[in-house]
Amino acid sequence: MLLILTAVFAYHNSVISYWYVFCAVNLILVWAIWRLADLYGRKTESVKDEDIKNSSPLKILRYWYGVAAILYIFKQVYIIVYSLKPMDWDSVFMRMDFGLFGLNPTQWSYQFANPSLTEFLQIIYLYYYPMIAVFGLELYLWHRYKEFKYTIFILFFSFFVSYILYLFFPANGPRFHLHDFYSINTELPGIFLTEHLRDFINFGESIPPGVTNPQDYVQRDAMPSLHTITAFLIMYLSAKFRSKSFYFYLPYFFCMVAATIYLRYHYVVDIMGGLIICAFTIMVGMIVYRNKDILTSKST
Repeated sequence: MLLILTAVFAYHNSVISYWYVFCAVNLILVWAIWRLADLYGRKTESVKDEDIKNSSPLKILRYWYGVAAILYIFKQVYIIVYSLKPMDWDSVFMRMDFGLFGLNPTQWSYQFANPSLTEFLQIIYLYYYPMIAVFGLELYLWHRYKEFKYTIFILFFSFFVSYILYLFFPANGPRFHLHDFYSINTELPGIFLTEHLRDFINFGESIPPGVTNPQDYVQRDAMPSLHTITAFLIMYLSAKFRSKSFYFYLPYFFCMVAATIYLRYHYVVDIMGGLIICAFTIMVGMIVYRNKDILTSKST
């Protein structure tokens, strides 16, 4: 993914400021990742993976560097889209939603507005951010390293496919086009945490506070819905690994789907696109790991 983004930066060097800095940093990171993997691979030739302490700095880096790098990669996609300023696809997705349902689902869901429901779904939506680390820790701390590696492959592959699609199908989401962005706190008030959680999400989406044109700053990452993708894939993985956390992630997935629509972050077609990416990711995982032993007999 870093090499793909480097190629995009180099190709569009005339319109992206400091493109050469991103290219240089990306190539250094590619080299560092290769060296890290090679160094840890050499170490596990003489010592079993299970015998290396979880607290070992080298092991932590080897298993967790991707989680630390994902935000950096995500923001590079933002810089590319923000610099190139391609056409937004929101009008297309709105028409698709209306064609499927005869109405706009985010507007229809407003009839169920309730501060307690809003608060609950906003927390559900925010949990997406630490969810990978929490599920990864469940596997890592129980020394289920094969399952951990498979999880990281599945999740990050879905992330990177989605990032590439964001470059081709940038969209802001219904909170900018079907609703007034600055009226959401009034129309969908929560109880204690909702406004703070929204501010945190807006910050992560690169929206400066108080700007009159927030749609010009937002990440443009509506299609496909990575919130839906990640919730579904972790539900799938928890079932595959026979983890007790499946009983949490099964209802969580359906709550996440409801949250993306009710809170006006996504169109329904974004969710449908996300489920297609999930199916594609799972099939690719089966092909890549068809000769590898992914244990499913343990329970955590």
